[in-house]
Amino acid sequence: MSPEGLAPELDALARLAGVLPEYRAYDGRTIHVEAETVLAVLGALGVVVSHPKDAAAALVEAREARSRRLLEPVVVHRGGAPTVMLGASVAHAPASWSLTITCEDGRTKRAGLPELIVGPHQGGGVLARVPTTDGSALGPGYHELVLEGPAVVARALLVSAPRCPVPRRGWGVFMPLYALRSASDWGAGSYVDLAALGRWTASVGGDFLGMLPLYPAFLDPPCDPSPYLPVTRLALNELYVDPAAVPELEAAPSARRLLSSGPFAARVVATHRAVSVPYEELVRSGRGEAELRGFAEVRPDLLAYARFRATGERHGRDWHSWPASAARECGALPFSDPAVLYHLCAQWLAHRQLADASGAIPIYGDLPVGVHPQGFDPYFEPEAFAGGVQGGAPPDAFYAGGQAWALPPLHPVGIRAQGYRHLIAVLRSAFAHLGALRIDHVMGLHRMYWIPEGHDARHGAYVSYRAEELRAIVALEAHRAGAVVVGEDLGTVDESVREAMAEDRMLRTWVFEFATSRSDPLPEPPAQCIASIGSHDVPRFAAFWRGAAPGEPNDTDELVAGRIENARALERRAWREALSRALGVEPEASGASHETLERSALGGVLEHLAAGPAALVLVDLQDLWGELEQENRPGTGSGAGNWRHRSALELEQLVGDPGVGALCSLVERRRAERVEAATP
Repeated sequence: MSPEGLAPELDALARLAGVLPEYRAYDGRTIHVEAETVLAVLGALGVVVSHPKDAAAALVEAREARSRRLLEPVVVHRGGAPTVMLGASVAHAPASWSLTITCEDGRTKRAGLPELIVGPHQGGGVLARVPTTDGSALGPGYHELVLEGPAVVARALLVSAPRCPVPRRGWGVFMPLYALRSASDWGAGSYVDLAALGRWTASVGGDFLGMLPLYPAFLDPPCDPSPYLPVTRLALNELYVDPAAVPELEAAPSARRLLSSGPFAARVVATHRAVSVPYEELVRSGRGEAELRGFAEVRPDLLAYARFRATGERHGRDWHSWPASAARECGALPFSDPAVLYHLCAQWLAHRQLADASGAIPIYGDLPVGVHPQGFDPYFEPEAFAGGVQGGAPPDAFYAGGQAWALPPLHPVGIRAQGYRHLIAVLRSAFAHLGALRIDHVMGLHRMYWIPEGHDARHGAYVSYRAEELRAIVALEAHRAGAVVVGEDLGTVDESVREAMAEDRMLRTWVFEFATSRSDPLPEPPAQCIASIGSHDVPRFAAFWRGAAPGEPNDTDELVAGRIENARALERRAWREALSRALGVEPEASGASHETLERSALGGVLEHLAAGPAALVLVDLQDLWGELEQENRPGTGSGAGNWRHRSALELEQLVGDPGVGALCSLVERRRAERVEAATP
């Protein structure tokens, strides 16, 4: 046995397959993965080894398969003269081989291998130049390489990628769309409300509007509204469509009669007044065919999605339990099927209304790590996902038992074999209406923590992905969209990940509540980041100021009453005094009201962030009027009211609130002053 506890052959097989036999924990300890876990994860990757003693034979087979490979299925080019590694067998008779590149624009260049070989490669093969079509550097895009030899043809996707676009120094506001109230909403915000909020944000100097993921969720019982466990990452949430704003409504008298009917109006009033989003009630509410058909032709994946949802309504949403006939039915449902038309039309309207909103102000969107296990994506692209495991995170300082996210992870071999078709489609869909995109758990571009079925989050293993390839695809799609990319790198993240982010010009994520301390109450964020006071998973500023802590249960009623007097509360009081001194505001002993001190501190922290070096600053609008409820308490489940909290102020109220306007003006001035000071 090796010192790590694995037999040497199993250890070697795991590493060859991309499974890490050990990892460094948040506290610096090295955690060695048990053999049982390694075997289960290997099985999910398609390397079936029932016992450690069988690893030796599997290792020999895997190494032989690797040695026979002539050309990797994906090749990355990031500047300079493009080169490619070829298998060792081509070196024996190079005159018998040729290499052809077909560029994305259709241009083709073919050359014999002898004139392309640069020299031997340290991996045992040979290094060859890629024959560019005009002798110059290869332009950005997805190109095809074809290696031809005696009765052999090998193909590869060549990804030529620049770096991500550089953001202009700026600031924006954050408001989950479900939380956004307006005088005429139906119980949740809409894309039309989003456009209105965007116009107001631009009017006060803001540069972008931050959102949680806008993907569809399973809202029928059992309802799971989490935006981080969507049905798909290819579609939009139809819940946010505003039917009253659809121009085609004029040609639909029956629909107009329904909207104006007494019972329907009563339901709208009830949902509008709800303090949390009544998803279950909302989903029970219910330019012509040529345009809709054109939309389906451009987005055949969304037509497939509409068929998937229609089939789920008939056979249950868990497609794993569908009879074989249901799968056949799903693919054959006609365009004219009422349920198909409903879901397709909902997507058409959602894309149209979100496009209008993005025209008002650039939107800062959010790409979740994955999708619901019963969702459309694993059904539509099964080879892109691994079965028998779920993604998650190992134990850390906040979650002693680790986290199990219930999502099926992308299969590193499967997505590579398909030329990353699914990932490219996901990114293009995300960037379609965005000016910036946050990639949740950015370390997932490098490795993902897999938890086998029947195991808890303490018993998982990291699986490596081809980070260079994933990063190149993200950068290329961002370049084409002209969009900024932000990586969520909070928590335990290997420094190599942050180095790669800097190389790609991807912004980091910096949260004040994680960085501030009694000894350093007013830390300065790094330059290449998006800085904010908190995030959707931590307490809002008012709750944090009063003693709430990330990752812990927080009784907001107790916080309001100021009745918490434990060690944490005393420590937080000392922190408040230190922050007050650093900001130059009145201390608690001054006799000023709690509300005055809290608001002064909020303004001081916002001013500090705005004047600082961070490329972007994100302001949570609900912080500006002292909201206490946070969007989500990780680990508490959907029954704890997560992803339902609605803003205390309606859109019409917040745009006219002098306190909100004053704080936004303060942020705008401080952001601009630093630019002016740097201008010669």
